[in-house]
Parts: sequence; structure tokens; C-alpha cells
Amino acid sequence: MKAITQEITEELLTVMDMYQRIARQLIDQLILETDQPDRAEILVGAYHLLTNADVIHGEEELTGNWYFEVHGEHCMFKNTETGQTLEVYPW
Repeated sequence: MKAITQEITEELLTVMDMYQRIARQLIDQLILETDQPDRAEILVGAYHLLTNADVIHGEEELTGNWYFEVHGEHCMFKNTETGQTLEVYPW
């Protein structure tokens, strides 16, 4: 088995940080761009209250062509333009 080099470790950490930033941005968009019934509680950390609420601006997707589906304790985001998909566990 090969050892993981410092270069690979740094690259993995960079990608993990990038994923975390994108995930946080998408969760924030979900909260702000949808008609969440429990928005006040969600904004202070009650992420388990997130729902598949309607998008406020009348579209099917969030800004940036992101489709979302809250399921269980996760939320799946899929970019309908690029096909990129992320499973996010926000809490």
C-alpha cells in the first residue's frame, strides 16, 4: 500500500473545504429562497425543520439552477445545468 503524500493530503483538505463552502451556500439558499414554515427556528440552527417548501420567486429551482430535495436528515442538490449532485447533511 502506498503512503499518502503531503501534496495529496493538502489537495484532499482543499476539496473538503470547497465542498463544505458549497454545501453551506446551498443550505443558506434553500432557507432564504423557499417558503420555509419554520424559518425563524431554522435560522438559529433547527435544520431538522427544513422541508421541500416552494421556491419564493415562483421557479422550480434555487438560484444557479439548483434543484433540491429534502429527505430524512439530508438534502440532495442537483444542478440542472451541469448535472453536479451533492448530498448535504446540514446539521
